[in-house]
Amino acid sequence: MLRPDERSHLMHLLRPPAGYSFSLAVGTTFSLDLISALMLPLSFAFFDRERADGELAADPLALLEALRRYGDRFTIFCQSGQIRLPPKYPPLVTFLEPCIYDVGALDEEGVFHPKVWALRFTREDGDVRYRVLCLSRNLTFDRCWDTAVVLDGEHTDRSNAISANHPLGDLFESLPTLTTTRPITGERRQDVLRVAHELRRVRFEWPEGFDGSQCRFWVGGLNGPSHPFPSRRDKSLIVSPFLSTNILSEFIESSGETHLISRHDTLINVPSDVLQRCKSVHYLAPELAEESDDETTVEIQRDALSGLHAKLFVVDRGWDASIFSGSFNATTNALEHNVEFMVELVGKRSQVGVDHFLRQAANETNFSDLLQSFRTDELVTEADATARQLDHLLLAAKKAIAASRPKLVVTSTNENDIFDVRLEVTRSLALSKGITEVVAWPISQQASRALPVGKQVTFSRLSFAGLTPLTAFRVVAQAGGARAEVTFVMNLKLEGAPADREDRVLHSLIESRDKLLRYILFLLSSGNEASATVEMSKFLDPDEDARQRSAPLPSLLETMLRALSEGAAQFERVAALLEVLQRGPNSSELLSVEFQSVWEPIWDTAKRSLSK
Repeated sequence: MLRPDERSHLMHLLRPPAGYSFSLAVGTTFSLDLISALMLPLSFAFFDRERADGELAADPLALLEALRRYGDRFTIFCQSGQIRLPPKYPPLVTFLEPCIYDVGALDEEGVFHPKVWALRFTREDGDVRYRVLCLSRNLTFDRCWDTAVVLDGEHTDRSNAISANHPLGDLFESLPTLTTTRPITGERRQDVLRVAHELRRVRFEWPEGFDGSQCRFWVGGLNGPSHPFPSRRDKSLIVSPFLSTNILSEFIESSGETHLISRHDTLINVPSDVLQRCKSVHYLAPELAEESDDETTVEIQRDALSGLHAKLFVVDRGWDASIFSGSFNATTNALEHNVEFMVELVGKRSQVGVDHFLRQAANETNFSDLLQSFRTDELVTEADATARQLDHLLLAAKKAIAASRPKLVVTSTNENDIFDVRLEVTRSLALSKGITEVVAWPISQQASRALPVGKQVTFSRLSFAGLTPLTAFRVVAQAGGARAEVTFVMNLKLEGAPADREDRVLHSLIESRDKLLRYILFLLSSGNEASATVEMSKFLDPDEDARQRSAPLPSLLETMLRALSEGAAQFERVAALLEVLQRGPNSSELLSVEFQSVWEPIWDTAKRSLSK
C-alpha cells in the first residue's frame, strides 16, 4: 500500500477505458495552474505523449485541437483567488477561459478545498461508465507526494439513487451554487447537474481488498462540520502536512495509540508535550522533499508546497481498519469550515491497518522507508504572530475582492481592433486596515500596466489578442513592521467582447501555410491513438530541431486519400477549421487556389460518405 514505485500520472488517470470515448468531466481543485489545466484535454483523446524523462510533451497545435474539441465538455472549479499567474501569457488560454470557475466556501471562515474529478465515458452501444478520482493533489505542477483513490463504475438504469453515493452527488450538485466571480449557465450548468444526478446511480467497483458494502464518501462544508471518524479507534495513523493541535489532541485521547506523519516545518510548531503522547512521529526524509518555488508565505497558499502533501487517516477498530483519503488535513478549518471531500475504504486490519501501512520488509520499498523519525525534544518554534496576521490579512483580502463581484466591460475605440477594458467593482470592496495596496492588470499584459483597484479602472488601448477575462491581482499587507504580498488570478465576467474573439485567436495561432498543413495532417490522423501517435512523432514533436520541423511535408493529396479510405469522420474537423479561417483576415494567403483544388473534391466525397 502506497508503494513509492507504484505511481500514476494524473493524465493517465483521465484516459478513457478501452472501447469508450470521453463524454464529460467535472473537476475541483483548491489551487490551479493554467498551464496544467491546458494539458488536461490532451488525455481525453490520447493527444499527450511523454518525453524520455517522464514529462508530458505536446505541440501547441495538439493543445489547440484538444481545447477546441473538448473545451465545452470539461469544467474546473477552484478556490477564488488561487489561480496562479503564469510567467508568460499563452494565447491558448483563450479556449480555456470558459472552462474555469472561481468558487468559495459557504462558511466565511473556510475555503473550497476538495480535489475530486468525475469523468463520464460512453460506448457506441450507449453504455455509460464513470471514473471518480479522489485526490490530495491540486491541479498544479507541484512535485508532491500525494495520494489518489481511483473508482470506476457503471451507470445503472435505476430510478432510485444509491444512498451511499449521496455525499458524492451532493458535492457536484452544489458546485454551481458556489461560484463567485461569474455564474455558470446554459449547457455547461446542465452538464454539471447531469453528472451530479448520474453519480448517485453509479455502482462503483471498489479496490481489491476492501469491502464495498462498508466504503463511504465524506463531504464537509456543505451542511456544517464533518464527523467522519469512528468513535472506536484502537490504533490511529495521521498523515497530514498541516495540523491543528486540538485535532491532534482529540485523536490522541480517542485512540489506543496514535502515529503521526507530517512536515518537519509543521511538527516544530506543535507543542512537544502533545507530540510525546504519540506512539511515533515521522516526516518525509529531507532529500525526498523538494522545496517549493512558491514566493508567498500565506498559509492558504502553503497548501501548494512540494514534499509531503498526502492526506490520510488510518483507523484500526477490531478486525477492520478504515483508510480515509482525500483533501482533509488534520486541522480545525478542514473539519469545521472548509468544503472538503474524501473516500473511506474499509478492509481487514491485517491487510490495510496501521501496522501494515508502517511495516518495513526486506527487498521491498514501502512508504515507511521514506520517513525519518522526529525527535520530540527538538526546539519548538514559536509561531510568528506577525506572519499569521499577514496571512490572515491577505486571505481576507482575496475573499473581499471576490465578494465585490468585479467584472470587465470591453468598449471599442476609434482605432481598428483596439479596445478599452474597464474593471468595475459591482459591490462594496471592504478591505482590512492593514491592506496597503491592491492593483490589477489583464494577464495578457505586463505587470507594469497594473492599476489601483477602485470603483472603476480602465486599461486603455488593448489589442484583440490582449482581451481576456483572466485578471491578475496583487495585494500588499503590512503588520508589525513587516510586509507581505500575494499575486493571483481571477476569471472575471467579460462583457462586450467581440463575438469572434476565439476565431481571431485561432487565426493568429495558424498564421502560416506550414502550420495549417501540419494541423490538417494531425486532424486527419487523430481518428485513432496509433496513427495519431505516428503523425505527432513526425510533425508535432516539440523536440524536433528547426531543420526537421521545416522539412517538406508529405503529399497533401496522398494523405487525404489515405485518410478518406479509413473513414470520413475526421474531415468534418478539417471543414470546421477551414470555415473559421475563411472568415478571418488574409484567408487567401492561407487557403491558396492550389489547396482548394485538392481539398474541395476530397470534401465533396467525404460529405457523400457521411450522408449515407
